[in-house]
Amino acid sequence: MVLAARSLGAHRNAWAQAMAAELQAAEEDGRALRFALGCLMGAWRMMPTHIEGRFVLASYALSLGVLIPVAAMLALATAFGFPFFAASRGVEGYLSGSGAHVLLLNAGNLIVAPSLILLMVLMAALHLPLAWWMLDRDWDRVAAANRFGAAAAITLMIVTSCAGLDPIRLALPIGVLAAEMGAVWALTRWHQRLFGEDAVGAGDGNRTSSSPEVRL
Repeated sequence: MVLAARSLGAHRNAWAQAMAAELQAAEEDGRALRFALGCLMGAWRMMPTHIEGRFVLASYALSLGVLIPVAAMLALATAFGFPFFAASRGVEGYLSGSGAHVLLLNAGNLIVAPSLILLMVLMAALHLPLAWWMLDRDWDRVAAANRFGAAAAITLMIVTSCAGLDPIRLALPIGVLAAEMGAVWALTRWHQRLFGEDAVGAGDGNRTSSSPEVRL
């Protein structure tokens, strides 16, 4: 019921309170779980019809459909030596571990391999808290994570170039990261338009004025 109430949004607060009141009667009849599930399904069906619901759906789509898969792809590519290994099957070879992998470093620049691995691991691991902070609407931390990710990507390009590797190999992952940051920025601006200037930079727990909570 709490999940259903939050899915309805602030503009349907009265309806959420009515459902909470009807829950008491459903508990007396022994059908509380079925009633709560029905309310949740109804609230979810209505989410695409109002702007707050569309914002929440877009947030989860970006978090679960983009950030988490990108984190997994970066982790897999790192495990198979990207960017200082060449995979015979290109990106598919890195992600699946198939084909031949040839070391591109030599005795003179092999020392940079730990640094490249560390940067790739940091960029992959960063996506997990970023997804959580975005769903929690903690935009200050989201912005800080994006800045760190951008700095890590630029550092990766610099180190790769200094090692004599072709920086064009990083074009695809950096392009994906740039598109991802743009999507997160667009979501931040959308939230700002919905809840006002004061909402950006505060978590859900601090926005009592813009999103009244239903107590069940």
